[in-house]
Amino acid sequence: MKCIDCGKDSSKKDRAVSGGRCNSCYHAFVTDPLEDGLTDIAIKSAVDTVSSNGTLYFSKDNLRYQLQRKLNKKIKLCSIALVVLVVIFIVLLVFAFIARGAFVVLTLVSAATLLVPLVAKARFKTNISKLPALVDKWLVVNPHEKLLTAEKSQANTDGVSTANLDDISFDRVLICERDETVDFFLSNLFHFHYSCPVLGGSGYPKDIYEDMLRRLKQNPNVKVFLLHDHSPAGIAFARRIKTDPKWFGGQRYTIVDLGLNGEQKKLFKDMTFRFVDRNKKVKETAEVALFAPAALIGLCGAAINEGVPFDLVTSVAAAASGSNGYG
Repeated sequence: MKCIDCGKDSSKKDRAVSGGRCNSCYHAFVTDPLEDGLTDIAIKSAVDTVSSNGTLYFSKDNLRYQLQRKLNKKIKLCSIALVVLVVIFIVLLVFAFIARGAFVVLTLVSAATLLVPLVAKARFKTNISKLPALVDKWLVVNPHEKLLTAEKSQANTDGVSTANLDDISFDRVLICERDETVDFFLSNLFHFHYSCPVLGGSGYPKDIYEDMLRRLKQNPNVKVFLLHDHSPAGIAFARRIKTDPKWFGGQRYTIVDLGLNGEQKKLFKDMTFRFVDRNKKVKETAEVALFAPAALIGLCGAAINEGVPFDLVTSVAAAASGSNGYG
């Protein structure tokens, strides 16, 4: 496995002798490829992707989902390999019945090889469940200046205050279900690049929420855009913003639910969580954090400019063509 610091290869034996460190530069390794299904280089590549090579702030969840995408690709390869091996097994089985001889041995060997992709697929699925702990371990050993923490979020949002609301456009607003999503957009200056204030459904940021909401509601032509998880809580959030008089209920405002919604599943295929509801029905949820930061910024910007939900956006490719999602 290659060291992310000096690029030198270290075998498992080398890592064991040096206490899990590179025997050249002594930088600590985080992963065990056989146990985690990922290498340090793979995680470093994922960090570069979610941070757009150090230009965008990202969360632990962004990194976790990017690593899940890598493991999902391996799971798909295992599924393809399994299909190919099954076909080979069936062909050999037919020949074994007809010609016997060596084909019987080959059929038995082929049957045994079916276990390889099955075991690998099961292991990769287990690796996905362990990603939160792996991400935490990685960030302890390899801290990143663009990782969003509570302290950085506070520092990045301190500049948004009632004192500078006069410089903000009140023609449109993005309201997010989660406060951490608001922190993500404000830290990456989404409100500046798209001339669109960003608020949280909990009344966040608290210092400007009331004043900003009052000014927004004074404009009868304001366009309100909602962003939330595909979940019961997300659906409840969207309903509340649309119906609660404290927000935009009771008056004729243009409200666009960007997502995530059930009819948009093509946007988050293979990235959902399953749960059993009170009626014992299996349902799926998906989080906004599953999108890579640049992709989310580009998708939100395009959807707001077009005034449509995510699944109806036509210009997202152009919006996200730049490395940092601002085209």
